[in-house]
Amino acid sequence: MSLVEVIVVVFILIILLALSIPFVRNMRELTRRSNCDQNLIRLGLAMQAYSTDQAHLPAGTASFNATFRFWPDVPSPDEPNTDASPVDLAIVSEPDGYHHNWALASLPYVDQVGLFQSVDTAASIYSDSNRLIRETMIPVFRCPSDDSVPTNASYAGLHHSTANPIQASNDGLMFLNGWVRPEEVPDGMSSTILFGEKLSFAGELGWCSGTRATLRNAGHAINTIPQADQLENPSFVGGLGSRHFGGASIIKGDGAVTFISETIDQPLFRSMVNRNDQLELGTDAATTE
Repeated sequence: MSLVEVIVVVFILIILLALSIPFVRNMRELTRRSNCDQNLIRLGLAMQAYSTDQAHLPAGTASFNATFRFWPDVPSPDEPNTDASPVDLAIVSEPDGYHHNWALASLPYVDQVGLFQSVDTAASIYSDSNRLIRETMIPVFRCPSDDSVPTNASYAGLHHSTANPIQASNDGLMFLNGWVRPEEVPDGMSSTILFGEKLSFAGELGWCSGTRATLRNAGHAINTIPQADQLENPSFVGGLGSRHFGGASIIKGDGAVTFISETIDQPLFRSMVNRNDQLELGTDAATTE
């Protein structure tokens, strides 16, 4: 083989290699996204198993000395309240509350019975007695594309359809000190988002913290990056997002996983989170594949 022929062969190989690199990267991302969707499916199955055992979904988060209420008996801001847990109580993203959350409740249903049994339910999730819990990374709570702190969660329960704090009067499926019976959701579980992907913010409190670390709302476009002054407000929650291009995966209450475009019509997105707006929704405008 002449020198010219060798150069031509090498040149062709370089071109083929250059063309194959984006393909390999795309295949890896498709695999990561598929694994991410499988995590959401497992979480959806865990919630179905939990609700079968308990006859309701777990609360998104809890405060100290909470009196749990079944929706629609959860008080609204317009109603008088005698509960030990005030209607206007808002969860803040600081490590000084009780903050046990839906992720802790799901542990027995994601092959983590031993860890669940070690949770000190009488103490704050930030107490020394719960240090082991906080420092344990649970694979099902992690998207393979998530490069944040390993003990952060990649998924969040949807607590509200607008940019509100986490409170007992929220209109999502996962909120403060409240239980929802799946059969009593007016919009139906098949029309209501249960969990979605989230991007972790600086200083998040981990997968077992019922703050913006594991709860988000539909008050922001998908993949919106908050401003620094927003994150300085401990009552700020934030929205969904992912490391996948163009949107984020969500799972509805019936276990259906969908990839939602970051360009989704915002009123439609809010309706998909609100458990009680009683609108007939399609998903064609919301999805991209």
